[in-house]
Amino acid sequence: MKLTYRDKVILAVVLAVAICVGGFFGLIKPKRQQIKDNQANLETLENEKTEIERKIKRIKKVEDNINTTWDDSKKNTAVFVDEELIKQPKLLDEYMYNYAEKADVRVMELKVDELATSAINYYYKPYVEVATALRENADINGTMIQKVAEDSADSMYISSRNVENIMSVRYGLTVEGALENVWDYLKEIEKVNEAVIVTSVSMSEVEDEEKEDDKAATPAGGQNQNAQQQQEEEDSDQPQNWEKDTIVEANIVIQLYSVYEMEEPDTKMKKD
Repeated sequence: MKLTYRDKVILAVVLAVAICVGGFFGLIKPKRQQIKDNQANLETLENEKTEIERKIKRIKKVEDNINTTWDDSKKNTAVFVDEELIKQPKLLDEYMYNYAEKADVRVMELKVDELATSAINYYYKPYVEVATALRENADINGTMIQKVAEDSADSMYISSRNVENIMSVRYGLTVEGALENVWDYLKEIEKVNEAVIVTSVSMSEVEDEEKEDDKAATPAGGQNQNAQQQQEEEDSDQPQNWEKDTIVEANIVIQLYSVYEMEEPDTKMKKD
């Protein structure tokens, strides 16, 4: 069959259209779908990127908070006696002896109790309301009860706080020296920028040998003489009657407090 020119033109057009349609469905349409899929994936990835960036910011903030807490803990624990020092009696003796040497008093006896936990109590004046019934009868406008709430707020807050426990050791010693030096020793301990607290002090005058011999050689007198001697002994035990150079023996109890120091937090992100 012989095709005319017109048939050839029509056939060429049909073939061109067929090629275009085939190319569209075979190449362009899959690519368009791939582009759409890539755009959806890109949007998902961008959302994931945004979320990761948010998490990184939160991690940085958490890291800063952890480091701030650690810095605060160092400041708060600085007041306490070193953990290693309080655990070793020998080091503790050397630590306390330095103050005695500086104040020029002799350590006659010392004792260190076992390390134990001790409660940190809060010292405060509790609020006490007197004649509550009278106040209620007089409080017509309700202003008095508001004043009671304001006055008792601090007391109520402190009384409701938890009582924490820390490490503690009691250190007892007997020192001998001039009264002025003993006071200097107590002042040296007071200057310590640590949780070292003097809880008890008792003093007695140390009689020298000459005074003891004179008393032994004095003959016993009547009742008045005995009463006078007793009064003199009582007066001699009163610190306000002692001179600065009076040799005294002081029994001192000292409480030392310590805590565990927080380790430095490892907040650096490890890289593979």
